[in-house]
Amino acid sequence: MIKDTILHLSNDFADQKIYVNLVKKLSKIGYEQIVYVPLKWENKIDGNRDNTIPNVSYHYSFILKRNILFRLRYFNKIELIKNDIATKVDLSSISMVHAHFLFSDGGVAYKLKKEFGIPYVVSVRASDIFTFFKKMPHLRKFGNQIMMHAEKVIFINPSYVELFRKKYLKKTFNGILKKTTVIPNAIDEKWFSNNANTKKIAYPIRILYVGRIIRRKKLDLVIRAVQELNKREGKNNFLLEIVGDGIFLEHVKKLADENIIFRGKIQNFNKLAKIYNRCHLFAMPSLKETFGLVYIEALSQGLPIIFCHGEGVDGFFDEGQVGIAVRPNNLEDLILAVKQIVNNYEVLSEKGKIASKKFNWNECTNLFDAIYQDTIHKG
Repeated sequence: MIKDTILHLSNDFADQKIYVNLVKKLSKIGYEQIVYVPLKWENKIDGNRDNTIPNVSYHYSFILKRNILFRLRYFNKIELIKNDIATKVDLSSISMVHAHFLFSDGGVAYKLKKEFGIPYVVSVRASDIFTFFKKMPHLRKFGNQIMMHAEKVIFINPSYVELFRKKYLKKTFNGILKKTTVIPNAIDEKWFSNNANTKKIAYPIRILYVGRIIRRKKLDLVIRAVQELNKREGKNNFLLEIVGDGIFLEHVKKLADENIIFRGKIQNFNKLAKIYNRCHLFAMPSLKETFGLVYIEALSQGLPIIFCHGEGVDGFFDEGQVGIAVRPNNLEDLILAVKQIVNNYEVLSEKGKIASKKFNWNECTNLFDAIYQDTIHKG
């Protein structure tokens, strides 16, 4: 039985598996869904398309230009996308819109509501705060208008709600906070089915980094911390295993020594699980991190985590419950965090495995379902 029809607007759908996982779960509970993906790269057409999911149709539209002038003309861009949607989608059949980014998608949803009366909910992510709100002050008022006219505003982590409230929320838009909620991302069910062994600390202590190797992830800081720990605690007592690649790879390779091990990008789950199994803790003091699924994946495998204050998963756990939050770009904080985890290892490891279980797709999908139903049947 079909519940209602959801139009998903996601400019990042072709790149991130998380959206197709949500679509799959929503399909199982009875939604018909239309996924619209505006693209600036033709080779991303059909990215993450899954034709096995029932009652889902896809529209990949290669209409975005890559030049800077096009990017700067924000209102022209959202008008172009809105008009394109109107030619491809029967908007009279749409019950509501979920815009998965505030500015790139939410601006379009706002326009659709004004013209066609379709209610929408909007998600707020790191790029909305650190690119649009921070660097494009001329668009801040419009960003607040998008949220004010949404039925619900969904943040991915609680720390960004507080950051938005303090820095970018105008007093005239205080009503936004009343409609704000936090729904975290969920990890793939295979992580929970991979029964991690009860972990014990032992030398050499293996620190793990998994992710894109880009500057804001602060892998260079982790490398320096491992090297400093070996100077202070004894040579070869600490190893760092790095899984991933990216534009910062060659730079961090120049910083490495014999205790830094590069594994490359690994997509095979069984190979990746073996690495998690032999490592002791996970470190990624990343900046501008909306959520970071890798933190939860690490917790599910019994690895306590080191993350950055005010970023990613900060705010979901009590302080020191599953790992340590460090100040941005602070080497001594990072070194101390490693020592604190080592000294309280088994407790943190077990608490992390337990805490990770709430980040499952069934629970998150139920939260979206409740919001969708309130949006569609309000009043």
